[in-house]
Amino acid sequence: MLNVASRVHRLIDVPSNVQTSTLNISFTLASESKTVQVQVKTPDKQQQWIVAAEADEEGNYHLPPLSLGAGIDLPAGSYTMDVLHKDGQTLAESLAVTIPRTAVSDAVSYEQKTRTLTVRSPLAVVEAYDEEGSRIALEGDTVYEIPATIQRLLVGFPEEGLFFRIEP
Repeated sequence: MLNVASRVHRLIDVPSNVQTSTLNISFTLASESKTVQVQVKTPDKQQQWIVAAEADEEGNYHLPPLSLGAGIDLPAGSYTMDVLHKDGQTLAESLAVTIPRTAVSDAVSYEQKTRTLTVRSPLAVVEAYDEEGSRIALEGDTVYEIPATIQRLLVGFPEEGLFFRIEP
């Protein structure tokens, strides 16, 4: 197994402040297997996920985001990952997972009545989507007046692994 990478992202729903942590894992295999079964276990071995993963054009595998659910943080520590090939061969890998720092509570705010989004960081990436899921451009720099056609907003701090979801 090559190029094993893991990262924890934190998604915060605004205004409820309910947080969901997700573990994202990618890797490359030296074999020709297109599809593999993957089992990932938490450090305490109390929780596990079993998922199928398919190689992309470059031979990289990306697992779907793994979560324990809304409001439940993923534990930091050494996760185990077992990759099962069709021929029965199993590869095991240990992943050291760190958890990103807690969100700065005032980085993003949303006023429901006026549909005003305020972002207090130049590092933020703001995306808006209509009811069909099409991306819509927003006018503004740090304060955004959200049109009625917008159904979902995402404000991300990719370097921090921190994302805010707002459904006006």
